[in-house]
Amino acid sequence: MKNNAVHYLAFKYLQGRKSRGINPAHYLSLAGISLGVLALLCVSSVMNGFRSDIQARIVGTFSELRLSAKNSQPLADYPDLLSKLENLGFKAAPVIRTELLLKQGQVVTPALCIGIDLKKQQAVSATLVSAAPNNEMQQGIIAGIAEQQSFEQTGIILGAGLASQLGVYLNDEIQVLSPLFNVPTAFGMIPRVRYLKVQAIFAAGMPEYDQNYCYLPLSHAGFFSGQNGTVDHLEIKLPRDMKLGKAASILKNQFPGYRIEDWSSFDSSLYAAMRFEKIIMFIIMLFMFIIASFNLTGNLLKTISQKKRELGLMKALGLKELDLQRVFLNQALLLCSLGIVLGLGVGTLLLLLQKGSGLIKLGMGDGSAITLPVQFQFVDYLLIVSVSYLLTLLSVLMPLRKIKTINAVELLRRAVN
Repeated sequence: MKNNAVHYLAFKYLQGRKSRGINPAHYLSLAGISLGVLALLCVSSVMNGFRSDIQARIVGTFSELRLSAKNSQPLADYPDLLSKLENLGFKAAPVIRTELLLKQGQVVTPALCIGIDLKKQQAVSATLVSAAPNNEMQQGIIAGIAEQQSFEQTGIILGAGLASQLGVYLNDEIQVLSPLFNVPTAFGMIPRVRYLKVQAIFAAGMPEYDQNYCYLPLSHAGFFSGQNGTVDHLEIKLPRDMKLGKAASILKNQFPGYRIEDWSSFDSSLYAAMRFEKIIMFIIMLFMFIIASFNLTGNLLKTISQKKRELGLMKALGLKELDLQRVFLNQALLLCSLGIVLGLGVGTLLLLLQKGSGLIKLGMGDGSAITLPVQFQFVDYLLIVSVSYLLTLLSVLMPLRKIKTINAVELLRRAVN
């Protein structure tokens, strides 16, 4: 019976005397809670979308996992490793990474050249297959054809931005030079040099990669790096429907003497910046909710002051101090619950609208634009609800303490006098 009275009083104080719904004095608190929840949901979902989009671009350019030696030494036994990976159901490709200079006419530009086995790399990376038409994230070959035989002989595949810097197109011959002068001749030390033809041009979906990356045959990359019969690492593509964490765990057990890295370590500075940005944005949006909680605290203090005589009378009639505290705690929780429902409902609808229609677009810095990405995660909903109730509980601590100061006997004496 006492519990019913507590709930009834909480609802009546929230409703007010002349209002059938919520007392207008609580509208600002409700709006603040709703907007705070909406902002937290939108920020979290958009940052999740960015993370997923960046993951797709990095994985499409490289792979999902990478296997290398723990001491960062070249892999001499890579054919055996490839065979073992294929037996486990993975697709893998050997890679040599080296920094070279590309020269066309008077233009010289540095590039990160990736030595590959074209056929194996095409099975791992989406960058070396034809780009899908009408795809917002244009990734793949956009000009020319990546053909195995001609590529192995004198071919090179350039990023779109790199080709633009050099001013070259398909079948143009460019000079590839090592930045190290380590070949002795009668005229002194000279760099290693080869002339290669542009066989294809690719888009990686990341402007930074397009402007700095190119692909060489594995034999040419070995010639420039001085690696004979060895590679730097293996790029690994997961079997369909296998989770990244599970795949990494399997490979760590199967290859205990090697380093297994996932896609987030390929461009660790970018990934760390995105993760840090999500945390900072979440904290900033949290301040909106904190401001709403200040308003809730003020409203509860005002209500307690206005209802001081009523609360004193209820104390005199037998209601305990804890029961009166529960009245205002329930009132705050009811208001918070309504704000959470409104905020999550409106936020989810807005995000679904963006995901379905793509109204908001962002520039990529290279003239192209992408739809603002959105990705829902249950853990975000759970975190937002938990944080909302926690801040609400903290905001009612001061009003609940004020109830302890109410002296029922003193109030009754004043009322009689």
